[in-house]
Amino acid sequence: MYLVGITGMIASGKSTVAKLYKEMGAYLLDADKIGHQLLNNNTIKRRIIETFGREVLDEKGAIDRKKLADIVFSNGEKLEQLNEITEKPITSILREKIMELQDAGFPGIIVIDAALLPKWELRKVMDVIVLVESPKWQLKNRLVRQRGYASDDAERRIKAQEKIFVDFHPQKSIVVKNNGDFLELRSNAMAVWMQIKELAKKKK
Repeated sequence: MYLVGITGMIASGKSTVAKLYKEMGAYLLDADKIGHQLLNNNTIKRRIIETFGREVLDEKGAIDRKKLADIVFSNGEKLEQLNEITEKPITSILREKIMELQDAGFPGIIVIDAALLPKWELRKVMDVIVLVESPKWQLKNRLVRQRGYASDDAERRIKAQEKIFVDFHPQKSIVVKNNGDFLELRSNAMAVWMQIKELAKKKK
């Protein structure tokens, strides 16, 4: 079993790379998806309401992800507060799933897609970390043109995440460059996939 953490800034293309690796046979664990599911957990939901107020709820009383994102990405301190609430539950589930695969004798590559991996202790158990990087102007361009964010909103979200990656230079890391062209990204990602395959063989 070989553990690969994939991380990167918002709109960097990290999830695209993770899905490419899934197509190549990796077992994909999506931290963001787990985080979305945890918003329905009563304990976490209560803590979020206590921290950010009832304005984060939709008309049915569920956590509205967009409203919550608008709050936390406009204030670095609030983003930290949300991370404090969700980090342990998310990483606990990821660890459990990794252990289940290990106990089942899974022989392949496990990919963990996680934007916040640089802040998590879980990063220390990764065999290698793939960091997907894009120029800041490309990040903003994708957020505005592809995801429909207002320009100032896109800048706030990028700024909120920059602090996570500014000092993140793990020794066990490989960088995948994403300059905006999908075919180039795929080529870069696949070149790294071949490196990962070789590293996984050596571990055995």
